[in-house]
Amino acid sequence: MVTEKLKMGMLFPLRKEHESLSKLCQDYPIEIINTPYIEANELRSDRGLNSGVNSGLYAEPDIDDTTKLEWQKCVAIVSMDLPSDPRSLFPNLGWFQGVSAGYDHIDSSILTEMGVVQTSARGIASASISEFVFARLLQVLKDLRTIDQQQRERSWKVKFGSEAYGKTIGIVGLGSIGREVATRARAFGMTILASKKNPNIGCLDVDVDQIFSPGEVDTMIGMSDVVVMAAPANNETRDMFNRERFSLMKPGSIFCNIARGVHVVEDDLVEALNSSHLRAAILDVTRNEPLPMDSPIWSAKNMYLSPHCSVSFDSYEENAVALLVENAQLFIEGKPLINVVSGE
Repeated sequence: MVTEKLKMGMLFPLRKEHESLSKLCQDYPIEIINTPYIEANELRSDRGLNSGVNSGLYAEPDIDDTTKLEWQKCVAIVSMDLPSDPRSLFPNLGWFQGVSAGYDHIDSSILTEMGVVQTSARGIASASISEFVFARLLQVLKDLRTIDQQQRERSWKVKFGSEAYGKTIGIVGLGSIGREVATRARAFGMTILASKKNPNIGCLDVDVDQIFSPGEVDTMIGMSDVVVMAAPANNETRDMFNRERFSLMKPGSIFCNIARGVHVVEDDLVEALNSSHLRAAILDVTRNEPLPMDSPIWSAKNMYLSPHCSVSFDSYEENAVALLVENAQLFIEGKPLINVVSGE
């Protein structure tokens, strides 16, 4: 159990003070050091394509000497990003608390080599992301884009949409986000299929009608009217949705990716849209962010694109702080932490 004052570097800039953090520091031997560090979207995206390593294409934020001295004292840090060379920057680090569910932009391997426990913020934004999925899905099914355009044009033309009720949704990855999507799909009367890395085939799942193993994903997506990609980024899921997989999807089906851009071969998705094989695609993530101006994704037929903003920030920071406080208490008490990254 930790007894001396634990210095925690707050690299993620909080927008306001939180009473729960103040109470944490009163009740436990913790000192929070505010040293904001945020990398540009371009760098973070590049790291995500290279297992958290900076390829050198983008410059990292400058770190002044005062901040470096503070970081060297830190036993724990809370951050969206991990600067390069953490061995020298954080020689005493024992715990890295990420503030995002995904961690493909973090060099987890070097944290493991350093003996650092890495935890993610998995689950804190799952509800808001799943709401975004259905906001977009209903926009597609009800042809709201066309109706809005007709309003702008002052054109009174009847445009009927289609129902979510009775349709089949296939969810790739039944983690926190995938399960929240399933819960909302149940409310809409959809048939729910989902794939899991370690499924208990034959066991009932209250949120899902049928569970598939990773090796059965092709069967699942062929049965689905809507396919939602909600799995983490790893070697198994990189480029998972390519020309072959899109061809296995039902003609007129909808593809949605709210996970990571590396899951999709983007030229193949554009082709599936422009050929009208897919009815629409909902993308909140792309391989390179910000999306290059010359990307064909911008103008692909029936593309519903958003700039990685499916998270709702009205409650995100509060949820992140609540998780941090709980994990900090566990860390001080020498107990297992929540959302430990396995390093797979």
